[in-house]
Amino acid sequence: TNSFVPMASSRKSAVGAVLLVIACWTTLQMSWLQGTPSMARVETMARNKLSNPARTFNPQLQLRTRLLTPQVRESACGRKDRQNLKGYAAKKAGIVKKAQPYADEIRSNLVKWLQDEGMPDQNVEIRYVGPAGWGLVAKKPLKPGDEAIKIPESLLITSEKVLAESKFAAVMKEKKLPEYWQLAMFLVENYAMTEEDPENCKYAPYIKSLPDETGNVLEWTGREISDLLKGSPMERLAYQMISDVKEAVQFILKSVKGHPNAYYMSEARLRWAFSLLFSRVVRLTSRDRQLALIPWADMLNHKPDVQTYIDWDEKEQSVVFRPDRQYREGEEVFVSYGPRSSGDLLLTYGFVPSTASNPETEKVDLRFVLDGYDPYAGPKKQALKKYGLDSSWTFPLQLNRFPIGLVEYACFLAFRPKSDGEVEFYAKQLFGPAAQRVIPAEIDTIGRDLIQQECFNALSRYRGSVETDRLMLEEFEVIAQESIMSQDKRAAAAAAVRLRERAILRKTRDAIFRKGSGNFIQKLLRRIPTADLFS
Repeated sequence: TNSFVPMASSRKSAVGAVLLVIACWTTLQMSWLQGTPSMARVETMARNKLSNPARTFNPQLQLRTRLLTPQVRESACGRKDRQNLKGYAAKKAGIVKKAQPYADEIRSNLVKWLQDEGMPDQNVEIRYVGPAGWGLVAKKPLKPGDEAIKIPESLLITSEKVLAESKFAAVMKEKKLPEYWQLAMFLVENYAMTEEDPENCKYAPYIKSLPDETGNVLEWTGREISDLLKGSPMERLAYQMISDVKEAVQFILKSVKGHPNAYYMSEARLRWAFSLLFSRVVRLTSRDRQLALIPWADMLNHKPDVQTYIDWDEKEQSVVFRPDRQYREGEEVFVSYGPRSSGDLLLTYGFVPSTASNPETEKVDLRFVLDGYDPYAGPKKQALKKYGLDSSWTFPLQLNRFPIGLVEYACFLAFRPKSDGEVEFYAKQLFGPAAQRVIPAEIDTIGRDLIQQECFNALSRYRGSVETDRLMLEEFEVIAQESIMSQDKRAAAAAAVRLRERAILRKTRDAIFRKGSGNFIQKLLRRIPTADLFS
């Protein structure tokens, strides 16, 4: 018995030591929000925590720690060390970060190259405009309809140009690669040539002007997606975008094996290229929806309330942009990237627009699925198919209107028929010819009940609370009138998306039973300042 006592004591000491280490680590994580304390302070705090766990437990603080992990990790190891590690990893993967990405030399070389390639004098000039990077500002006062930008066909980078100039053209043709993939490979090819011999690379000035990072979802880690987009429909879309690009990258790498310049291609470089295409490629509507990279014009930044786009002008035989408003000399000129929600802009372009600027295009998807336990699920599925619908359907909810067909679809899923004939009768009432559609009063309420319940369910899937998301914006000192850039405020950008999506779900939930529900939100928009709609 006596020989067992020291062993028991030793085990007890070992357990105590393990508990102390765990407590130290937990306390260090909690303290990241307030900077990195000395190890002596950490140990003292940990011992206090072991003796009185309730003393330091704070659920809200723990939640903030989890949500702020991507940014707080930076302050814990030191921004400089983290950048050095990232730079080393990038270099090993074939990407070399520019020391001064917005240097005057890069700008002047780009302008000279564009002029040598045939770009005429422009009414805008390139400048560094802050967190968004490059932008184009007016060289003189501009009126609506003035020609702000004019880029000749010779400067467009299209599939035709890629197939005519790329060293990988034969591979692209043989494998019948999509034009999006061709453009990505062309960017990587010219990036590699710029690194090897910039003097002999035609596109070197353009390549050097491109950003190293965009902040879009291709640059996010899986942990960031699961932490920051949990519960949002954007989470599923983010994983799908990453999966699609990963599949494309692997196919390209497999396709170029054996090519003398195969070493140009790497997974990191191709991800960089696809990331750039997400944020810069333009589909020219007036030129058979052709995809193109348009040097100079791709420096234009987005503003949600702008209504004009970059497009091909057949008469001018150039890409032309004409603004829809007046600009003063020195004022940044903006373009529209299309009617995109904040979530879409974050994943694709790497930023979230200011709170007050995007109410008309904000949306959140709400998905409905036919109940498989419904005794008439089979007949209902057949009826939906007859009218071009599926047994699951996603509707984009917005602040100022209900999606067309939302109430009708919900009513059809929710009602409990007594015969196959009743299924067909209500299907015709709800989905038949537009002039004859009507929502019968006897199923209207149960359909709206379903919408309300699905809004509750969607809200319950979000991580944290509205208060936590607001706290996040305060932590990062987000200003309502400014865009939030994912590159340096990713957690805050995601919090803004969550706040806006939840606001739409709450307002849909609360308005669905009001008479003239769509008009109710229209009136709300007129009565209350736009920024308050996201409260």
